[in-house]
Amino acid sequence: MTEFFIGVVASLSATVLVALVVKWGWPTFQNNCLYKGVKAAGEWDIVEVRNGKNITAGRITLQQVGSNIAGSSIRSKTRDGKKSERKFSYKGTIFGNQVTLMFEDHKGVGFDTGTYVFTVQNDHKTMIGMATFHGKSENKIVSESRTLKKVLS
Repeated sequence: MTEFFIGVVASLSATVLVALVVKWGWPTFQNNCLYKGVKAAGEWDIVEVRNGKNITAGRITLQQVGSNIAGSSIRSKTRDGKKSERKFSYKGTIFGNQVTLMFEDHKGVGFDTGTYVFTVQNDHKTMIGMATFHGKSENKIVSESRTLKKVLS
């Protein structure tokens, strides 16, 4: 009878171990160690087109582990061109040559949130895409083009 219970416990333990490896261990290893996709880590200038001119509105710093990406930014100019010191945090993923980031203002949860979706260009020094967020002054969802340019270090 004791052997039967030892067999049941061993079977359950093996099932849990296999489930952990399949659901968590192997995907984590694959993402962290075997990722061969686009590298987007580093500092990037946030460039916007305002009145027909390219304006650097801030800087974003990104860290990357496999296809997962996170970071923070400081916006030095508002959309109307006034000086600003707004800080944002980012979290997202990379799929192929597309970088998708969700952002949130450091002032608080839900205060100012939105998304960036970028396509990494062939030079790996430029990302072109769109920022989508709730425009307070417009009181509606706004989508504007953004360009990220790699800061040479």
